[in-house]
Amino acid sequence: MTFLRHDDFEKEIAALRRRRLRYIQESLEGFEKLCEFHFDSVSPQPRIAPGKLHRVTQNNNWTMWKTELPIINSGLRPNQYPRMWFAQSGAIIAFLCLASHIDNYSDAEMDAVALARVFDIF
Repeated sequence: MTFLRHDDFEKEIAALRRRRLRYIQESLEGFEKLCEFHFDSVSPQPRIAPGKLHRVTQNNNWTMWKTELPIINSGLRPNQYPRMWFAQSGAIIAFLCLASHIDNYSDAEMDAVALARVFDIF
């Protein structure tokens, strides 16, 4: 499985790390390991609960998802975890954007941002 990150996604990771979520990188790496099983093209093994993984949109080339990213050692409650948007196409997963409850983001606005970014990658 290949993991890509949009340039702006990297900036969002850095911003959250500065907000004292210093284990966000390790948490993302753990999520990547889950994805290797969950989105395996030969024999997928569901590792992400259906209530935590939401399909935003799809076309013939990719599927865009959003989920909450649990941050280890953060002290956050599950409803405070940052929400992450990513797209999957075959064996490629591209992380698109990340928003925290602190930012008081709008799901619809972030869906639009993720959609714009997915075309930068696929």
